[in-house]
Amino acid sequence: MSTKAGWQFQCSNSNCSPLAVVIVPNIRQCQMACLAEIHCKAISFHKSSSNCELFADISNQNYNLVLDVDTVTMIIMDGTRIPPGIDQLTPAPI
Repeated sequence: MSTKAGWQFQCSNSNCSPLAVVIVPNIRQCQMACLAEIHCKAISFHKSSSNCELFADISNQNYNLVLDVDTVTMIIMDGTRIPPGIDQLTPAPI
């Protein structure tokens, strides 16, 4: 994930809205929520409210970042997501 501290993800058109908004205890949980959702491409985590906004369609680059010191935005870089169905925490049977 590419990290943009102090910037908030926003779409360039008014029809764009987050895929989901969840309340999480920390930014790591926000990252995990995005990585668990196959359609999630970016997050904006608001530190003071613990709101985590998940965004899906940013492939056409119709987004911008606006200054917000309370927010950290992260964008998933293509090719960095582990394929669904692979659980790294559970060892493979012998």
